[in-house]
Amino acid sequence: SIFNGTLDNASGVATLIEAAKAIARGPRPKRSIVFVAVTGEEKGLLGSRYFANHPTVPARAIVANANTDMLTAFYPLKQVIVNGLEESDLARDVTLAAMKNGLLAETDPEPERNSFTRSDQYSFIKLGIPSVSLKFGFTLGSPEHEAVKKFRAERYHAVGDDLTQPIDLAAVAKFNAFYVDLVREMANRPTRPRWNADSYFRPKS
Repeated sequence: SIFNGTLDNASGVATLIEAAKAIARGPRPKRSIVFVAVTGEEKGLLGSRYFANHPTVPARAIVANANTDMLTAFYPLKQVIVNGLEESDLARDVTLAAMKNGLLAETDPEPERNSFTRSDQYSFIKLGIPSVSLKFGFTLGSPEHEAVKKFRAERYHAVGDDLTQPIDLAAVAKFNAFYVDLVREMANRPTRPRWNADSYFRPKS
């Protein structure tokens, strides 16, 4: 059997590629941007852990990380879940990009899933780099939430994660526009991003 991984995580890789194209067409940002597609997340963050330990630029020069993993694009996009929203001043950049695209930026409605430490951004968090992880948003108990739960139960990490499932391409385009604007905000901000003083993830020394 072939697990095509259409949403997890070809969708996230496609977002990276489209964002790179869009940003390359626009004005040069103040900071350089590295787009990294990694593999082996489910095997212990292998790809991101390798990159974090062997970066193509000095690790101290990496000021932020914005991870996108698995666009559950079954419904019109109205809100984005931002894991780490409350942890650093990247919240400003996220909020500006969301507002520009008519979206609400919200913290994880399912904190018990510990998503902030379970995906590739965690490899950067462990280096002290402020990070966020971005997903399609939903309200608990809503039809959108039920659609996400159905995907997790029936198609997630299974052969059914393919192009036979319904995908809202307009929602994908809206998410991609948000992601592009967020990366631009992060790259052009006047100061280096910082963890909030009360963040558990703030380096202790």
